[in-house]
Amino acid sequence: MIKNVTLEISLKPFRDLSDAGIRAVCETLYRQWVPLFKDVETVAVMFWSADGSEILEYKGRLDEKFEWAKYIGVANPEVYGKIPDLTQEQLCIHHSPRLYSQDAPDFTYGDLKRLIGILRDVFALHGRKISVGATFDPGPEFAKSQFKYHRHRECCMADTLSTGNGELKSFVCCYAELNADKVPYAGFPDGIPAGTNFGTFLGRQTRIFCCDLDFDYIWFSNGFGFGLETWGVCGAVFDGKKFDNAACATIKDKIFQFWTDFRCEAPELPVETRGTNLSTGMDLSSDAVPLREIYAAVPDINPPPNSPWAALNGDFGMELAGWMSHIAELPKGKGYPFRFYTHDPWFINSPWLDRYGRQPHDIYMPLAIARLDENGNIQTPEKVNFLTVDDSYGHMPDQVPDEVIPHVKSALKSAPDAAGPVIWLYPFDEYHDMTFSGTHIEEVFFGDWFMRTAINTGFQVNTVVSTNNFTAALKNGECNGNVVVAPTAVTGSGKVFTQLVSYIENGGKVLLYGPAAEPELLQLLGLATTTGLMGELDMTLAGSRQRIMHNPVYSSGDIDTVKVADDIKIIATVHDDNGEERVAALTRNVAKGIVGWVRGTNSFEIGKNGRYPEMFDRNRYFYPETLMRLTLGEFGYVCEFERDLAKTPEPMLVTNFHANALYMSFYAPDMTVTERLGFPEGAPLFTGTETVVADNRARYHLPKAGHLECRVFVEMAKGTVKCLEHTLDNPEVKRRIEIQGLNCATVRFRPETGYEKQTRVLLDPQYPPYLTGQFLEPEIEKDFAGTVFTFRNVTGKILISW
Repeated sequence: MIKNVTLEISLKPFRDLSDAGIRAVCETLYRQWVPLFKDVETVAVMFWSADGSEILEYKGRLDEKFEWAKYIGVANPEVYGKIPDLTQEQLCIHHSPRLYSQDAPDFTYGDLKRLIGILRDVFALHGRKISVGATFDPGPEFAKSQFKYHRHRECCMADTLSTGNGELKSFVCCYAELNADKVPYAGFPDGIPAGTNFGTFLGRQTRIFCCDLDFDYIWFSNGFGFGLETWGVCGAVFDGKKFDNAACATIKDKIFQFWTDFRCEAPELPVETRGTNLSTGMDLSSDAVPLREIYAAVPDINPPPNSPWAALNGDFGMELAGWMSHIAELPKGKGYPFRFYTHDPWFINSPWLDRYGRQPHDIYMPLAIARLDENGNIQTPEKVNFLTVDDSYGHMPDQVPDEVIPHVKSALKSAPDAAGPVIWLYPFDEYHDMTFSGTHIEEVFFGDWFMRTAINTGFQVNTVVSTNNFTAALKNGECNGNVVVAPTAVTGSGKVFTQLVSYIENGGKVLLYGPAAEPELLQLLGLATTTGLMGELDMTLAGSRQRIMHNPVYSSGDIDTVKVADDIKIIATVHDDNGEERVAALTRNVAKGIVGWVRGTNSFEIGKNGRYPEMFDRNRYFYPETLMRLTLGEFGYVCEFERDLAKTPEPMLVTNFHANALYMSFYAPDMTVTERLGFPEGAPLFTGTETVVADNRARYHLPKAGHLECRVFVEMAKGTVKCLEHTLDNPEVKRRIEIQGLNCATVRFRPETGYEKQTRVLLDPQYPPYLTGQFLEPEIEKDFAGTVFTFRNVTGKILISW
């Protein structure tokens, strides 16, 4: 349940700094967004005033002007090194920032404090008390910074946006040490002593700044506080070629010391975090980020939301996998936020209008994500942030909230209330232990990158549970027939492995991925290890051969497994040019259940800038990450894509349960793809659609994005079937769905929770009044999500009422 709505805003809308001018903008802000926040407990407004340098430079004088975020483009282009000798019109906005308006006003600290006071008054007149947030960003983008890029260049240690040639760095690192200066700051009136930790300086300045200007909390932007290279695959302990195990403990201590220093200076100020663009496992293996210790020991810290970068690069697998890894565990007593990218106030784009093309996939897919908490109960986001309510010119068009809010409300209305079909068992503790013990850090790196691409190629997962919370989830029944997917890293824990084996033996389904080395795991899978294969290999899959590239650095070693048991079903094998064969994916029936395993390969190379992996050319290489989706089909969740070209991207799917209905949220980057879907209950009939059913699969041509409800599934040889919303016609009826085109079909219906007894299914309904005729009697079953009604050998049309 959403308890808070946070509206993020820059200072650009405030061209007129008179009280009346400020009040008019605040009234517009309230009017536009009140339809969403009118029923939530709390509202916040978070200001992108500058880049945090207004905090670093604050001297305690409210009449002093400060550099604010009044530019379009990178405000400090010197981080790129030598700028091309071109006219401003010929230079991009990364090399030549422009003022957003020629009449951009000057701001003093007193103006900002007055603005905050008027904002509070406007909301109070409408009966709303608000909290107000300040922001600190480590980069060069938003406002000119003398502190970061001239006076204290030593605090910038990361090459995130710079050339990487050892010249001026671009991002502040949280564990930097400052050189001495004689500038009188609010917290350091005699200047900064040499060797002052950045956390100490920032903490003291932030506390005084927030107190003086009436801010309630601070937001750390763009991964600040979580390592060195918060946007990149490489970092302090990984250079793209090798991992520095020995450095992990030292870097961990430095990062944690930042938080200790900051909290010592600002002990009571709430901290909200943006987090990195990556995942827990990625942050650990590249930058030794001790997220576990930060969550456990730093008071009043909030976990990161989903990263907004998918809007920029289309990597929704990264967004979803990264977010789930960050919320597998939470700081004690904290919920977690969802964030949506409506406008960009700096780089002339408004993602809702252009990057998303007014399509709601980055609303529905993330809001279909959930976690299982320490009691094994489902938990969904408690907070929604909007980055930002204004665009790069300070405009606040009504169109955006008018179009976005209904989708957000719709997604929240059907938010998960039970664990989904697939649960990701995440080794939050194990990944930390593996990193800081200096063992298997390459496996920590492999796991999350692999899952990211698996999601990008159509693997559906919506629920995450940590290994710590898994016991509670098993106890209260949230894991009861779902497919549990987990990296083989969890099998290193005797307790977790025992739980998984017991789950399988009692009828459960488990899909593992990663290298198989533990003897108990090899025995469960019917495998043994031998000499490994690497490099360019042939993969045999469903009778066809595909070329793959397996880099052991990125994929946690060679592929070294061979079959020793006769009762396993091989899904895929790999072969080298000498004919050596290794098993790459399999399933095996064990007692009452089934176990699957995918060895896994990360199909990328790391480019020179080290920021982001470069995926292989799909015209040359097959992506073994696809095996996750294909192996999931062996568990009854079939998702087949018909693509004309190998390079055509697959749709991304997230399925969740709400009120016993299955909802599918999706994004189809290329609408030429045909989808064939099947579930354990049968072919899904999404409400309001038509489909051709063949061999218990439903064929769809999905639009660019959507959010579909499914309560009806069919098993049928072949035929065109329609699932239509029907008029009520009777005051006693809440809802009706009509199914047409059935032919000797088995129909399964998931009744709405609480309406099982009121549900009636009428064969060949006649109007009026749908009260008489042949009502079908169901077989009633229960599964992990709720009740299922089954009707066999149905032909013609049925009307389902409740």
